[in-house]
Amino acid sequence: MTTSSVLEKAIQFGSKPDSTSFPELPTVTTWLRLLIGALYGVSLGIRNENSGLVGMTLGLNVIAFVPILWLNGYLQANIDSYKNLRFVGVVNGLAIMLLIWIVFFTNNHEQEEKSLQKIISDAIFSAETDKLETSTTEETTAGTDEF
Repeated sequence: MTTSSVLEKAIQFGSKPDSTSFPELPTVTTWLRLLIGALYGVSLGIRNENSGLVGMTLGLNVIAFVPILWLNGYLQANIDSYKNLRFVGVVNGLAIMLLIWIVFFTNNHEQEEKSLQKIISDAIFSAETDKLETSTTEETTAGTDEF
């Protein structure tokens, strides 16, 4: 099938597809969830959303349930004829949402990232210095046994 015929089937109102008449529906649903996840991730990033639990929960709900409404309400699909159509692509959509959100968030907080990087590098440097000092003092005191 060509891409245009698949898209025509995907936007045809009340087409009542099943696994024999529209076998590409799980793939279309996965791509729809990826698109929704990407758009929601951009939205979270632009709005500079800081509360991870709320953003993640709402994102999961939008990614999971908007395509189900499209399948049931718009297409009136026979979901039971497909294997696992209800939640196909949810994890992929959630992953792309998180990836885009993290990229936007990191770009918006460059100063905090540099500050954290300095703190971590200073901590690693001081730990290495302490380790070297400890090993040199052990070597010098190892030969002076009082007993």
